[in-house]
Amino acid sequence: MDYPLIIATAFGAIALYLMMPRGEAWLFKLGMLIGVLALGTGLSYLTHWATLHFPNHPGIGPGVFFYVFSLLAIGSAVGVVGHSKPIYSALYFVLMTLAISGLFVLLLAEFMAVVLIIIYAGAILVTYVFVIMLASPSGVAAAAVDYDRVSADPLIAILVSFLLLGTILEVLFSSSAPGTAAAVVGGAVTTAHGAHWNGLAALGQNLYSRYTIPLELAGVLMTISLVGAVVIARKNAPRTHTLGSGDMPTE
Repeated sequence: MDYPLIIATAFGAIALYLMMPRGEAWLFKLGMLIGVLALGTGLSYLTHWATLHFPNHPGIGPGVFFYVFSLLAIGSAVGVVGHSKPIYSALYFVLMTLAISGLFVLLLAEFMAVVLIIIYAGAILVTYVFVIMLASPSGVAAAAVDYDRVSADPLIAILVSFLLLGTILEVLFSSSAPGTAAAVVGGAVTTAHGAHWNGLAALGQNLYSRYTIPLELAGVLMTISLVGAVVIARKNAPRTHTLGSGDMPTE
């Protein structure tokens, strides 16, 4: 069991919980401090792990761009869930998408990077902004209402998310013995057992064979959420009688 990895995950969960919108500035600053400690612990563990598993290749391991894109992705992800104004959360979402696309480029997965930008930073972001503009009170997207200024009990969501993250990281790093890491050569992945496969071909085969129904269901769920936002916005719209509405004056 890798205790530094567990400590970094726990610090990250505490930091995110403190940085959620509550209207208390000192809690946000404390969360930022704990978040810096979590990032420092995680990055030091990652560097030690790369040195331990590649002792004969001192130059191998995460480069400068990996750390830059990773920090941008983590910081913007915190901004998405922690900002009190939805329109700024959408802008942070764009930054997070671009940072993750940069990580895909470093992994020689250019197709995934381009698709991520086109779909998420393009089409899905437009849908998000449309819903934000429609559901915001008085049509002002930047207005922060009560349910945006104060988060509604995020403890369960953060606890479940970081338990899942810690489990995945523990399995990923603990099961990788020295010499078994995959090497990326020419856009394809070659493992220590000699298996050679192309990432784009595997993606296409799985996406349009095994995961066709979940992919279509995701689109249906997004359509349902959009229709629900329209219905909620129409119910919450104030009914005002303006000049020229056709209403007769009463005495």
